[in-house]
Amino acid sequence: MQLAGGFAARLGYAPRLVSAAVYTREGEVYTPTEWAGSPWSRELQHGGPVCGLVATAGEAAARETGLGVVRITVDLCRPTPFAPLELGWRYARRGRRLALLEVALRREGAEITRGSVLLLAMRDESAGAFGPDEPPPPGPDGIEAAPFAPREYLAHIPPGFHRSVEVRMCEDEIGPAAWLTTPLALVAGEATSPLVRSAMLSDLTFAIASRSMLRRRPLPLDPRRMAMINADLTLYLERPPEGEWFAFRHAQVSGRGGVGIAELVQLDRRGRYGRSLQALVENPIPGIR
Repeated sequence: MQLAGGFAARLGYAPRLVSAAVYTREGEVYTPTEWAGSPWSRELQHGGPVCGLVATAGEAAARETGLGVVRITVDLCRPTPFAPLELGWRYARRGRRLALLEVALRREGAEITRGSVLLLAMRDESAGAFGPDEPPPPGPDGIEAAPFAPREYLAHIPPGFHRSVEVRMCEDEIGPAAWLTTPLALVAGEATSPLVRSAMLSDLTFAIASRSMLRRRPLPLDPRRMAMINADLTLYLERPPEGEWFAFRHAQVSGRGGVGIAELVQLDRRGRYGRSLQALVENPIPGIR
């Protein structure tokens, strides 16, 4: 599958055709395409696709157990090299109502990333709920696309997953929100589920939280606050997400002493389905104190 040259050019790529998938797969080995790249280095993979791989393991366990995925946690133990990764997982516990999955991504036997997936027995949504529902924000249809990052910034960073992200900013009486999607498949020749796509985009929690907060400008733009990177991701799910576009709102970013927390509520066209959180660590920008 290929992306049209016009779309690729709009994202800042050369007009040649590029792969529309992040990985190719052979067995349990996932080989990155150009779309797996990170903005930090041509030698590293973006965290979004890595989170998608952990979610893929969770979905496999859900099919096997008949349980539903309610939490995905990804610990980014070290930078992910731009190289094939082997995905492995095992049950830490498997019961009738609960299963806990341990997931590992390895490169030549060395563990690069670890994760865990909690699965629980889920009843039909009509069987009852507690807590208020939340409707989706306006969009994404009819809202002008916004660049994920300034064009000047994109011009100086390597290609990768970050260039595929489409953003549509909006605001209503509840507050600001951002709709996100990526047209990429996680694996060439395989359908990408809403859960996996949501997990891929969830790695952008801090980036989107900072951006949506600044839309109302409740905080001054402090470069020291922006110079942080996430060390993990946790995605909690009230129900399975639906569709290809996901909204992020109710942004919270806080921290002190060089560490922080970012949090967002996630919604699809039906309304709220979960929330994502990230732990942050200071990543100083040269020349800024």
